Amino acid sequence: MLKLFGYDDRDASDCLAVLNNAGDTKVTREINGAYSLSFTYPCDEKAAEITVNRLILCEGQLFRIMRISRVSDGRTLLSVECEHVYNADAKAHHLQNVPDFIGKSPYEVLEFAFAGTPFTLIGDSKLSELGLARVDADGFLIDFFSMDKTTPYEVMSTVIENCGKGEIYIDNYNIALVERIGGDSKVRLELSRNLQNVTVERDMSELITRLYPYGYEDLHIGSVNGGVQYIDSPNISLYGIRGGSRDYSDYKDPADVLNRAMWEFDPENGERIDVPSINISGKLIDLSKLSEYGDAMKINLGDRVSVIDGDTKIEERVIRTEAYPYEPQSGEISIGRVKKDLFFYLNQMGKLNRRYGKVSTTGGKVSAKAISGVVSADGVNVSDGDGNVTVLTDMIEMSDANGTRFVCGFSGGTFRFGVYDKNGAALYLSDDVMNVRGNVTADALSINGVAVSGKNGSLYVGDKRVLTE
Repeated sequence: MLKLFGYDDRDASDCLAVLNNAGDTKVTREINGAYSLSFTYPCDEKAAEITVNRLILCEGQLFRIMRISRVSDGRTLLSVECEHVYNADAKAHHLQNVPDFIGKSPYEVLEFAFAGTPFTLIGDSKLSELGLARVDADGFLIDFFSMDKTTPYEVMSTVIENCGKGEIYIDNYNIALVERIGGDSKVRLELSRNLQNVTVERDMSELITRLYPYGYEDLHIGSVNGGVQYIDSPNISLYGIRGGSRDYSDYKDPADVLNRAMWEFDPENGERIDVPSINISGKLIDLSKLSEYGDAMKINLGDRVSVIDGDTKIEERVIRTEAYPYEPQSGEISIGRVKKDLFFYLNQMGKLNRRYGKVSTTGGKVSAKAISGVVSADGVNVSDGDGNVTVLTDMIEMSDANGTRFVCGFSGGTFRFGVYDKNGAALYLSDDVMNVRGNVTADALSINGVAVSGKNGSLYVGDKRVLTE
């Protein structure tokens, strides 16, 4: 049964109520994605205890109540939606800045991001007991570039994107980024036994057998790949040449780009791009809830299972589950790969929108604060039809068709300021000298407090007229 706890009772030590009248209890979970609980509850004497932000314990995992609505369908029910405490609380911790971690392990980045939060990164010994390994257990390193105004949840997602691999293991407030969750299950899923209404989909619309990888500023791999800018999949003989590209803009070394690209064809990569995707979905009868089967028929998220499709045996991983803990015949399961469907793209658009919001002003312009400390020694060059503006680490230069027109900054340890006309004549200022070329027009000049001026065709120093023959 569901149990209710206070909003900060993270160890579930003081139960406020046992929600024994809960109905339609459903737990939905996806790899590196949704992890939610929903249920309905009648308006009995315990209903007043069900308020947003409190915690619900379901099958050993804590979920935070996020939304409550009243539904009238012959009787009044509360419809309660919850998110697992990882999804709820890791999004609610504000990080002003996560600095660069260049050539560091993913664990170091996450250790920084989750410091000061209720979450604990699981150590290697505990992971070993669970049969899991950290994503960087083999010494894998990444270049993580700084993030501002973010959350640990977004940092975790960015690290996974940067690594190109990794799955989140979650046990309440204990988390880890591991090579993969789940294991190789011996459970067989068959229509005659534990699957109903099965849909099997094979899709090669995104299959690539010849990959052109690009790094920072369209860096290609020709220099480390015998002059060839692409790599071929071992499956090219099966599916022919199907060209495509991938952008790895975080990588500035061609060797790193090549290694990252080779992972796309690796047999250990569950998201490899050179095989057709197979997605299987259907209603699952959870036989593990029946006493005669027990844990022998237990299916966990991430498990590799065997699906019997007629005379064909398909081995794929469980990528999404909808479980009804107290109604074992009502669950649903998805097996194969995470589909890049409308919901995936909406999620990506949401990320882009959030990132744009962080670097723009209310008027839609790029905020100066957004680029502070980000411009590298490589510099930035902005061009339009009239000229160029070049920003280096310590110098700003403007030029047009006539050449350099303005410079400001440091050169060789000396501060420079120069404004040039179209003929190259300049007002030039350095730390110890100012040169003026061309005509100078002024009402007066002040030299050590003495005014030098002109009036009625005569030159004056102070109030004395200078006479000449």
